[in-house]
Amino acid sequence: MGTVKAKGPAGDEANLVVEPFEQPVAQAGGGVGEDAFPGLQAQIADPLWMLSRQWQMSEFQGEDAGTPIDVRVSGEQASLGRVLLGTPDANAATRARDFAAQPIPLETLVEREGDARAYDARAAAMSGLQFARTLQAEGLASLIPDYAKKYQVALNSAAAGDDVDPQGAAWRILLQGRGIDGRALARDLRPLVDANGALTSLPAQPPIPAANLEAVKKAAARWLRWHDDALSERDTTAGTPEAWNPRRQEYALAASARFSSGPVTLVAGEYASGDLDWYSFRAATAPALGDPKVAVPPVSINLRPVLPSPVRFPGMPADRYWEFEDATVNMGGIDAGPTDLSRMLLAEFALVYGNDWFVVPLPLPSGVLFKTTRFAVRDTFGVETLVNPSQNTDGTPWTMFTLSSPPTASAQLKGVYFLPPALATRLESDPIEEVALFRDEMANMVWAVERRSQGISGEAYDRYREATQVIARQSLETVESDTITADIVYRLMTTVPENWIPFVAVPARPNQPAGSFEVQLERRTLLRTQLDGSTVPVHPKGVLLRANPAAPVAKDMLRLEEEEVPREGIVVRRTYQYARTPDGRAFLWVGRSKRPGRGEGSSGLRHDAIVKKRG
Repeated sequence: MGTVKAKGPAGDEANLVVEPFEQPVAQAGGGVGEDAFPGLQAQIADPLWMLSRQWQMSEFQGEDAGTPIDVRVSGEQASLGRVLLGTPDANAATRARDFAAQPIPLETLVEREGDARAYDARAAAMSGLQFARTLQAEGLASLIPDYAKKYQVALNSAAAGDDVDPQGAAWRILLQGRGIDGRALARDLRPLVDANGALTSLPAQPPIPAANLEAVKKAAARWLRWHDDALSERDTTAGTPEAWNPRRQEYALAASARFSSGPVTLVAGEYASGDLDWYSFRAATAPALGDPKVAVPPVSINLRPVLPSPVRFPGMPADRYWEFEDATVNMGGIDAGPTDLSRMLLAEFALVYGNDWFVVPLPLPSGVLFKTTRFAVRDTFGVETLVNPSQNTDGTPWTMFTLSSPPTASAQLKGVYFLPPALATRLESDPIEEVALFRDEMANMVWAVERRSQGISGEAYDRYREATQVIARQSLETVESDTITADIVYRLMTTVPENWIPFVAVPARPNQPAGSFEVQLERRTLLRTQLDGSTVPVHPKGVLLRANPAAPVAKDMLRLEEEEVPREGIVVRRTYQYARTPDGRAFLWVGRSKRPGRGEGSSGLRHDAIVKKRG
């Protein structure tokens, strides 16, 4: 044992006693190398050197910072009152609807398509099958053939050949004269429903015997409620607007709530990923969406004193000597260059300031806005500190954990947090329609490739197989064997697969001033030449490349904003989505999503080409 003297930061001397570790005696028959005790002692050869290094690194200088032991939060809570589907405009207050009148998740409300069964004959037939089961359960099975005759499942004209769309061919054979079109039946029953959900009468056809009239009405009303709950669809008859913006291939919506200081409007103009969260919105005061019929006043909240909990995350440096960090994340293995500022900040936060963060629970119901008015922290020294919002002090519009707002926004928009009534998770089907949009620099245009489309049954089929069959039937070699004897062939234009839809750049406005380079991408039509010399226009077979699916496809020329097709391209999908809310309710709807593509592409389109004859 020895004693050394060391000086502290203030210059005063202190005695340091260094005791040697007692070496254990190895057991008989075993060597020192077999004993793990010396390694667990973590002995150091020069403790004075380590103390000196700690003094040089200022590790002996206390920060006099107490640990937080008491947090008090006060604020105001405002519930959503109005919601607007689509891009806000001057008529936003008229187009908006009361949010409380639509008790469904916000994502379902925004994404669901109107009359989705119109493109899915199989879904309409399965709904009709449920109606037949309902009649059978009531002892009315004799009426099923009459309903099947009146409401036959109408399969559209074949979108592709039976070999390309085998599911459609099978469903056409199966449903021919057998299935009941539940979509058409629900359309006829819905106007006959009273305020209590009961049917006042039945459609004139098929005729129902008087003895069975009341039983059929009850069974039909019960089935109609099931039909409307089985697949969530936007009510197109009530004039409900659509949130999908075809010009940008993404959703747009707005919602509003009212604090005691005034209303706050939340705008989400670029929602396309399928996950609607607080960061999808920005706070504003315009446009005003109006007040709901039933006022939703704000609620003051004073959170009772709570003990904050230290933040824990994977890969966090361990605060105990013999504790190993979680190997899920290795902060020391981050490869960051001099310009990778975000990575360096992340590593510094995790390794240096990770133990300075604490979590305070704030229970809130979903679908509310919360604005913090006071945040006080009391530490172990009894000092109370008021914590202000994390934001730039030089006026730069940046905040943390709050919604973005204009730089000149009023005080009522500062420090607002939104907890949307979003879904925690969902199940998503394979795409029933998929379109890839990318740039073709050689052809100087944008192509929209329909990879998958809905067939006559509603199930998806691969459009590439259809395009290759068309090319095979119209190949040049088929014609050459009869009429062409030249060694080379001159082509006005090379062929393009049928599922490739062209978009060309056009002026963004009708009377655009000279010298303005603002353009949009407009869908155009390619002409396919038949073997007999006639031409047939090629149009998209899905709904993603349509501005208005109800309009004739030849006149429905969709326009895209030029910046919506970047160099990496985009992929747009339509899928069935299923989710459950915390209270156990189930929702099924057809939604859309947009994702980045895989870069540019080439169609091989050439004009005035010389092609050498094969053989």
